[in-house]
Amino acid sequence: MEYSIASIAFVALASIGFGILFTWLGRRIAPRFGLVDRPDGRRKIHAKPVAVVGGISLLCSATASVILSSFVSDAFAASISASWVAMLALWIAAVIISVIGLLDDVFNLAARYKLLGQFTAIGVLIFLGGINIPLVSVFGFELELGWLSIPITALWFLAAINAINLLDGMDGMLGIIGSIILISLSIMSFSVGHSIDGYIAMAMAGGLIGFLRFNLPPASVYLGDCGSMLVGLVIAALAIHATLKGPAVAVMAPTALLVLPFLDTAAAIVRRKLTGRGIAAADRGHLHHMLQKRGLATPRALVLVGILCSIASLGALGSMYFHRDYLAVLSAFIIMFVLVAGGFFGTAELRLIRERLRGILREARGGGIEMEVRLQGSADWSDVWKQLTETAEEYRFLSVTLDLNAPAWHEGYHRRWTRVGTSENPLTSWHVDLPLVSHDQIIGRLSVAGNRDGESLSETLAALGRILAQTESLAGLAATRSGVTHRVLPAASPVPMNAGA
Repeated sequence: MEYSIASIAFVALASIGFGILFTWLGRRIAPRFGLVDRPDGRRKIHAKPVAVVGGISLLCSATASVILSSFVSDAFAASISASWVAMLALWIAAVIISVIGLLDDVFNLAARYKLLGQFTAIGVLIFLGGINIPLVSVFGFELELGWLSIPITALWFLAAINAINLLDGMDGMLGIIGSIILISLSIMSFSVGHSIDGYIAMAMAGGLIGFLRFNLPPASVYLGDCGSMLVGLVIAALAIHATLKGPAVAVMAPTALLVLPFLDTAAAIVRRKLTGRGIAAADRGHLHHMLQKRGLATPRALVLVGILCSIASLGALGSMYFHRDYLAVLSAFIIMFVLVAGGFFGTAELRLIRERLRGILREARGGGIEMEVRLQGSADWSDVWKQLTETAEEYRFLSVTLDLNAPAWHEGYHRRWTRVGTSENPLTSWHVDLPLVSHDQIIGRLSVAGNRDGESLSETLAALGRILAQTESLAGLAATRSGVTHRVLPAASPVPMNAGA
């Protein structure tokens, strides 16, 4: 397919200009349509309502730049005519995912409806656009997927969409990461002969760069789920064609490109599953939160993220150009080493894994489980835990789990205890899972288990009530002593974060 440097430059400049224009217009009209993200004091702790029109602006700017470029550039028009069906399928899927994201931004859709919308957009790409992964290439070995090709392709899309969505939590962060990845995909697409994918990637990158004019801290516009899911969908689709080696997809290159969002998602899954939280539970353990916890101001955090993402992109580009998958793997390991060894990210999750393994070994040897992991924050929860274990001993409870998760306070603490030498009786065992509330905020959960071996149920329930009241009271005192309760008020937070999970 045809392409020229002039046509690529025109698409990039046009999309940047349209990105600035549509984002500026969207910011002005957003309040009229209720397209604003309002702080709630728990997940959304920005200081004031912010327009959530970045996704709409990005879709409009990329579409406008593609249409304009098709009239101006013969090379671009030739690429469109050769791949118009696939391009139309991508645009339809982008509209579907944007609409679902927009509805979620406004009405906070249930997860099942978001997932249904994602599957619909993915189905359009697979069955209308013909995007599929029939063959994968890893270190020179090729594996034919057969009937698994469609579900694995769908899984790839879901992973990319939701990983990038989770990473959208700091002003400017996803705009920078997305721009770098899309520019890399544009270079890779042109190098393997998929010109239309290269042009689309450049149009999306330019739109994001234009959007960044309003999203760098302090942000006046957010991407929202509409924008983050749109970016994830387009990146996932373009990455398949951009990393083709003959009929096979070189999986190491796209995986390296997305190493930051994939790492963040993997850490969130580990963190939430090993603490017993729901997979969609909000916390302050994401990459952007941990960078700021390490004392990096937002501009420095963005610079570090940009450098790491650039390393990943160079590794992916090098692996495709030199046909050496280990370059992509090496870049991913460099990034993980910098984050973990530097104490920037992943240390809490590694402690959780280590403590869980130790607990399993102790339990196998006939001992009880005692694990403690501080995920975020500095409050002293020892008084809370001492009271809990004393009551647990008095009433012969089998286990107690305290999971504190107060995003507005930037506090996360997990501790678990099980009695030595006593097991559950399936006929008489009971479990209670109680939400903890302090300063009008849900700050975590208290889980208690025991056997009803003749004791009065009313006494047990009364003891649980006292435990709950004492825990909430002590938790409030611990937070007050640490000076964190002021963070409950949205207007008090100086941290320029948006509503990312």
